[in-house]
Amino acid sequence: MIRSFVVGAGVVTAAVAIAHTALAGYVARRLVAPRAPKIFAPVFIEGDTVSVPVIDDSREPGVYGLRFDDGSHLPVGDIVRVERDRVIRRILARPEGLDDGEALAAWTSQNIGAPEDVGPTRHVAVPLRRGGTAEAWEIGDRETADGRWTIHVHGLRSSRNGALRSAPATTDAGWMSLVVSYAGDEECAPADVLPSSLGTREWRDVDDAIAYAVACGAREIVLVAWSMGGTIAMLALEESPHRGTVTGLVLVAPALDWTRVVENAVAGAHLPRSVAAAAMRVLGSPVGARALGLIETVDARALTWVGGHRPGPCIPTLILHSRLDPVVPFSGSVAYVERHPDADLVAFDATGHCNEANQESERFHDAIDGFLRSL
Repeated sequence: MIRSFVVGAGVVTAAVAIAHTALAGYVARRLVAPRAPKIFAPVFIEGDTVSVPVIDDSREPGVYGLRFDDGSHLPVGDIVRVERDRVIRRILARPEGLDDGEALAAWTSQNIGAPEDVGPTRHVAVPLRRGGTAEAWEIGDRETADGRWTIHVHGLRSSRNGALRSAPATTDAGWMSLVVSYAGDEECAPADVLPSSLGTREWRDVDDAIAYAVACGAREIVLVAWSMGGTIAMLALEESPHRGTVTGLVLVAPALDWTRVVENAVAGAHLPRSVAAAAMRVLGSPVGARALGLIETVDARALTWVGGHRPGPCIPTLILHSRLDPVVPFSGSVAYVERHPDADLVAFDATGHCNEANQESERFHDAIDGFLRSL
């Protein structure tokens, strides 16, 4: 009987361990998975309003966009009303040729349709050390910028369209804006098929963008980094031969401590906290990395700049982050600022992740503009 009990307990323990490992693998895969395809759904345009399906994002306050299946963009503003499964929102700028009626569109936080809406734009290709090029937008006038450049780095499962939201402020401050793509995003080959390396691979492409800016006459560079872009910026500043040219940082909802990010995701899914540690072990193991399709292992626990292991750069830094961010905990930005006297934190109350520019656009713009003018 005792033997049967021991055997039974062993079977249960093994089953629990297998389930725990499976959960950890699931969390790790969700963390680094390529961006899911955009979901296009019917929208109905009538006069100065558009009716969109009710989803969490479409109920958020602020300024957003609709991307039509032909690639065109429609900026939308305040909610007019909610009707069962539809949200009626105000159209901010109706493009010529857009008729009333039904169309297919995907909801997006990208509230700027094209870089040309920000300023004079050159579509450029940044040479990459790994071969090939990365598409980028160069916005502004090099001559009047006088060697002052900003490089805008988007986050995980995003694109340079998302990072475009910080370009109006940097352009208005008189700086050049280079809005870049990098390995694994939807534009820069290899794309889609590769999972994210949480910045440990991607930073090299951003370093190549820094080299491009220097070759174009940049004397002062400020990295404007969104979410995982914050990780990329930090890694570039640790390794780049051009890091002395980077004189400032603007970080939007930055991922400065991946342990907090993973633990927050696990807690949000109502899973045991131990799953977070196990998921990071999966990312850091050769077997786990191969199973996830990663080119190299990722030590997520080492990707932190809020403790003593990695000090972070001693340069002027502006952090813009919402207290309500559901993805990247606000506490990480607080902890970073407490350790870095050169860093200032501007707190927002925007809902959602990286919606500071959408919901409090004037504060967002003025904070970046003022920071750059102070350098």
